[in-house]
Amino acid sequence: MNNKNYFLTKAQENFPQLYYRKLIPDIKTFNADTGDSVILDLGEHAVGHFTFRFDNQDDFVDAPVRLVIKFGEDMYEIERDFSTYEPGLSKTWLQEEIINLDFPQEVTMPRRYSCRYIKITVDFTPFPITFTDFYFTASTSADTSLLQSIKNEDPLLEKIDTVATDTLKECMQTFFEDGPKRDRRLWIGDLRLEALTNYYTFKNYEIVKRCLYLFAAGDLNDLGFLPSFIYETPYYFSGHANIADYALLYVVSVCDYYEHTGDISVVNDLLDLCKGQLDSFEKLLDENLIVIPQDGWFSFIDWCPGLSGLTALQGVYLYTLERFSALLKKIGDETYIKYSELLKKVRTASKTHLFDKSKNAFINYLDKGQLSVHSHVWMILGGAIDGDEAKNILLASLENSEAKQPCTPYMRHYVTEAMFKLGMKDEAIEYIKKFWGGMVEKGADTFWEAYIPENPDFSPYDDRLINSLCHAWSCTPSYFIRKYQL
Repeated sequence: MNNKNYFLTKAQENFPQLYYRKLIPDIKTFNADTGDSVILDLGEHAVGHFTFRFDNQDDFVDAPVRLVIKFGEDMYEIERDFSTYEPGLSKTWLQEEIINLDFPQEVTMPRRYSCRYIKITVDFTPFPITFTDFYFTASTSADTSLLQSIKNEDPLLEKIDTVATDTLKECMQTFFEDGPKRDRRLWIGDLRLEALTNYYTFKNYEIVKRCLYLFAAGDLNDLGFLPSFIYETPYYFSGHANIADYALLYVVSVCDYYEHTGDISVVNDLLDLCKGQLDSFEKLLDENLIVIPQDGWFSFIDWCPGLSGLTALQGVYLYTLERFSALLKKIGDETYIKYSELLKKVRTASKTHLFDKSKNAFINYLDKGQLSVHSHVWMILGGAIDGDEAKNILLASLENSEAKQPCTPYMRHYVTEAMFKLGMKDEAIEYIKKFWGGMVEKGADTFWEAYIPENPDFSPYDDRLINSLCHAWSCTPSYFIRKYQL
């Protein structure tokens, strides 16, 4: 059996149904001459296709009408001059189109957009024209009828939950997209967090299964790691990045899936692949059982400038070993003994070689002595440290201006997860309210790709214009709020 073909077939068997809604913007008619413009507000963030009609007024339109149409996830994008953007990523991700229309007609624009606001500028028209019948056809594979509303005594937490579920809904298309504005691909890191939130909201188990199989069909690199991202349009393509922490979190995603569905058939299909990820990682440990750096883009952890992520990566490995050995034991696979024993050894080694007692912190000798919140979070999640000692170290690093701090909602999720693991419920709630609540207070319809409260213009690409303002890895407040009944 060709495993790739088998996995792709299984992925297609779980192709999700898309649900559509028609959104009517606030302005119904726009009369225009050359140079006039109008901004339409859909009233909410949406992903889909834009339709409008244009007609002549009194005179025959005897030359093409040229329009510039801009789509923005917020008003900053609408108001910003795109010509000032200097690419950190391709400028063609900026949502602006120039179209020429030869005669009055209804127009449905062929590309899909991610937006709340639409600005139409008449670059040229030979005579006055009229625009009418604006509507936006929004799509998602999230069945919103399955979403149970929640009532929270804290209105900010209730609003955070709403924005988080909207974020997930927008990213649920034919698979879990990382962001519907830009990239539009499936990353393992986003998949894991989207799937967790989905289990407590829309309960679309098929899309999770589809994503797991799409990755299983991907090409392994020389180290034996899965590709970290997948495209399916216009054809299936597995990306060339093979990030170690994402390969491990794929295994965790399989464990999560079984925990929430009990679907042993998927586990059986993917079990050897999961074992291969852990066995490949074990080969990268030195004589002290500490992971050593590799050439190229080896780990992600977070978009944090200057972050040395090896200690955090060691923690991801521990976290994965614990989850996978528990899964194997649960399904009666005797190899759980091997992974359980390895977990004990690596935990001991991590505390022995990476913990600096004089500084009361995890500082890897291969990480240039760097102090980071990331290291402590993942060592806590990996069980290398626990109890009051872990609480004190985590809080100290969060308050230390010299420590590297999380930059993305992705890493903030794992900070929050570590707090809940340590029984720090009150601290976790305040952390959610300060971080995700900060975006809500700045008017977010959906949660952003990157956000630093002290530096709201932060961008990992050096220009916030290209940032995604609806990003998959930002949706997990709903997971915490609903799982822990906050």
